[in-house]
Amino acid sequence: MSAAARISMFDMRRRADRAAWGRLLSSRRRVADTQLAAAQRIVDDVRRQGDRALFAYARRFDGVRLSRGTVRLDPSTFPALARGVPPALKTALREAARRIRAYHERQALRPFSMRTAEGTLAQEVRPLRRVGVYVPGGLTVYPSSVLMNAIPAQVAGVDEIAVATPCREGLSPVLAFTFGMLGIREVYRIGGAQAIAALAFGTQSVPAVDKVLGPGRNVVALAKRIVYGAVGIDMVAGSSEVAILADTTADPTLVALDMLAQAEHGSGDELAVCVTESRQAAERVATALRAEIERSPARQVFGRLKAGGLSICVTGSRRDSIALVNDLAPEHLQVMTVAPARDLAGVRSAGAVFIGPDSPVALGDYYVGTNHILPTGGAARYASALGVSDFQRRMSVVRVSPRGLRRSARHVPVMARAERFVHHALSVERRLRCR
Repeated sequence: MSAAARISMFDMRRRADRAAWGRLLSSRRRVADTQLAAAQRIVDDVRRQGDRALFAYARRFDGVRLSRGTVRLDPSTFPALARGVPPALKTALREAARRIRAYHERQALRPFSMRTAEGTLAQEVRPLRRVGVYVPGGLTVYPSSVLMNAIPAQVAGVDEIAVATPCREGLSPVLAFTFGMLGIREVYRIGGAQAIAALAFGTQSVPAVDKVLGPGRNVVALAKRIVYGAVGIDMVAGSSEVAILADTTADPTLVALDMLAQAEHGSGDELAVCVTESRQAAERVATALRAEIERSPARQVFGRLKAGGLSICVTGSRRDSIALVNDLAPEHLQVMTVAPARDLAGVRSAGAVFIGPDSPVALGDYYVGTNHILPTGGAARYASALGVSDFQRRMSVVRVSPRGLRRSARHVPVMARAERFVHHALSVERRLRCR
């Protein structure tokens, strides 16, 4: 079946279509556990056997033979490799890095101190000591993912950033340039679930980290879920999503192009949906989608999309459209309506929002400064984009005066005994007796 034939139209005013849409969302939000057993086995092996398992899996899955002397790349080789990067790409990466840093510098958590009747309460902020960034390297390379992970970590003040990336044919020049530009010197040529396990638990060659971040295939996401608790993770992210809230003023070709931009990642699990109250607008977008797919050099990629991957939902009102968007909680939301600011006021759940016809998601994916590591699968109901605070810890500091202790002693023992914690009460009361 061609991708053009897979465009799904849902009329949300009909009960049957609402039910079909609900089934689609439920199936997408069901965690894909088909590779869970394999991921668990890999993680367990690396945790128990260290380098032995890590190198065996690298040979099995990536076709590379590694040793303690070769698993970590030599940063002195980065400048020579980087000479092969086109000047225009170097300039684009530098400009993107500058914008990403400027945006994220405004996000950092701040310490504070406040006087209370009991004494002083304060918040101290400390950066994580060491983080591991996973950079996928399958069919292509992703320098933008390096920027989006490493720059917020640097802004937060993280001491050590270790990168893991599969290098079947050696480190790519563009990654070498990006690492050099950012001053990243600890890079391991490992990929897959075995890389996540190595970063999380450490091996003889890879020191453990405090938090693991970065995108990857399903097995990588599952491995991150498995190691969570032993280390922190950013999120268990799924395939790319975009919802476009459109009305009759939206250019259907632009809507189609923006839908296809998020559908071209290649897993087949991507979701691109247009939400509109106009049947006419819906038909125009469907026509534009078919035309763009037919002329696209990536049309084979679109042919791998699952049913519903390209969807158009027609609702009864703008209010209903916004409610549908909030229920979907998409990774990306584009608002292409006559009054986008007014419509945005009703949006509660989206990873990142792009306003107006000149704000395609692609700008946020690469360049303007916001982070492209976003919650998927409805997680935008409770989660946010990766940011500086993901690399920081808040630490509360309490300093109580003698007078404050006496004030607290009127109430804390009462509350403690109500919860049957007698020594909580005694730890306060005995202090007063010792004065």
